Amino acid sequence: MKRYTQFNRLIVDDFTTDVWEHPLHNHNHYEVIFIRSGSGIHHLNNSLVPYEPGHLYLLGPEDEHEFIIEETTNFVYFKFTKLYFDTFDGENPAVWNQHIDKLLSKKWSRKRNLLRNKEDVSIVDDLFKLIVTEYERNALLSKKLVNHHFKAILLVLNRNGPNCDKKQQRRADSDITEALLEYIELNIYDPKSVSQKQIAQHFHYSPNYIGILFKKNIGASLKKYIQDYRFNLLKQRLKHGHLSTKQLSLDFGFTDESHLHKFVKAQSGKNLIQLKKQILPERA
Repeated sequence: MKRYTQFNRLIVDDFTTDVWEHPLHNHNHYEVIFIRSGSGIHHLNNSLVPYEPGHLYLLGPEDEHEFIIEETTNFVYFKFTKLYFDTFDGENPAVWNQHIDKLLSKKWSRKRNLLRNKEDVSIVDDLFKLIVTEYERNALLSKKLVNHHFKAILLVLNRNGPNCDKKQQRRADSDITEALLEYIELNIYDPKSVSQKQIAQHFHYSPNYIGILFKKNIGASLKKYIQDYRFNLLKQRLKHGHLSTKQLSLDFGFTDESHLHKFVKAQSGKNLIQLKKQILPERA
């Protein structure tokens, strides 16, 4: 398996081609790939996915892919390392790395186009045009403008889940459950905000009713769902990053490192070192 290594924190590439010159590969960085025009097949994680104008893909370091071009294609690549969000002073990089973690943690995001809302396609297209212009111009504040435009794209992607086109009926159980899931997703890195008592207070229901409703519609207890969600995000971070135990504790809202170790042990039956070895086996 070919593996590409990128040392620059960010590379933006806007190009048109009718021949794909790269073999099936993975890389040490992240890639957001936007299809501006053309069509063909995206060979992604052992799946063959047809692509067309307006499609967008987010790839993590371990994702494997190549393109099979059928019609001349204009690709826009935004390639960045885990350190990219550390570039800008006065901002919290963990927040935006968490956005990436959450998008990559969704099973549906690993094998398909992430832009489902047609209205959002034109928005993302315009944002990428601004990104390419500022990246190539490299003028005063260009790097900050590129960063802000990319963050806007991440926010757009967050509202393009599988159910983005479904009409909502206010106050119905299913809609309350959707609102609960959205609230949990937005606050998953803050344990106090996702306690059953705090969630119940936010939605103006009793803790008992929230627990019953969640179990009825999701099939798992609220506590177990939140613990499993946090654990999956933690594994995602371990797979794609090289953070210290102290930094992981801070990012995931643990009071100290010992609470992180206890959480990992309770969820997996392994200590943190064993879990890292399981997730990141030594490469030959």
